[in-house]
Amino acid sequence: MYNKNEFDLAIIGGGPAGLTAGIYGARMGLKTTLYEYKAFGGLAGTAPKIENYPGFKTISGLELTEKMREQAESWGVSFIYGEVSEINPDEMTLTSYEGIIKAKAIIIATGSKHQTLGLPNEFELVGNGVSYCATCDGPLFRDQVVCTVGGGNAAGLEAIYLSGVAKEVYLIHRRHRMRAEKAIADEVTSLNNVTTMFNCTIEEAITENNKLGILKIKNHETGEVNEINTKALFIAIGVEPQSELAKKAGIETDKYNFIKVNNKQETNIPGIYAAGDVTGGIRQVTTAVGEATTATMNAYLFIKKGWYGEGKK
Repeated sequence: MYNKNEFDLAIIGGGPAGLTAGIYGARMGLKTTLYEYKAFGGLAGTAPKIENYPGFKTISGLELTEKMREQAESWGVSFIYGEVSEINPDEMTLTSYEGIIKAKAIIIATGSKHQTLGLPNEFELVGNGVSYCATCDGPLFRDQVVCTVGGGNAAGLEAIYLSGVAKEVYLIHRRHRMRAEKAIADEVTSLNNVTTMFNCTIEEAITENNKLGILKIKNHETGEVNEINTKALFIAIGVEPQSELAKKAGIETDKYNFIKVNNKQETNIPGIYAAGDVTGGIRQVTTAVGEATTATMNAYLFIKKGWYGEGKK
């Protein structure tokens, strides 16, 4: 008999890994549900442009992940818009504000979250000049002076996107050069309205009328401190895994808090898999999609062979 609280496959996370798992699970005939409590697409959905996903010369992260979500929906994935508060591996259940559901297999695809600078008033300024997403908030500062901080691909792409929106862009990085891919770094340095500030860190964010107004920047080679009048700071200094839920359930993580998996994307608990940024490694959309494919195929075999009924091994 149909039970709305029982599923073959439950997926936690609506980024590329979770959405791919949903597509594969539903296509293979598994009754599949997916939890997402923020916004579909994950961090990939905030990327200004993606140029290394096969089939698309260039596409925004939002557009790409929206296509994934629509595809998952078309195959009948049941979406639950809420946060999972508990995984019970003994009972193979998930708890959210919607109640408790039971699953035969679980895939954790909770992704990663932005690292913060640690400025004393950083969180107070979020939404008031501080942002972690240029595509989300960049248009609010059209034709103004803005800053971004970081030296990797994310910071480079933020600067490239902002160069087409803002009057002037300062890219602040603590090292002597960018560590982004050469193509991205070269494009950043070729832009007339982007100024790179290497060997520099942000010492203080000064507010004006409760909004960001001035950044104090220290050059660690010269010791000089400069002030930039700016209305926006876009922080792109890296990410960390969202593995707290998994750890609470007894799922093993490494010293960096990434979930440990084998080549089948299995965790230490039978029937529970993990895929995408939360597992570490090469954190790209393509690898997230591949890991999710592997996880779902093995979850399917786990379910169809009836191993889910055997409990822990």
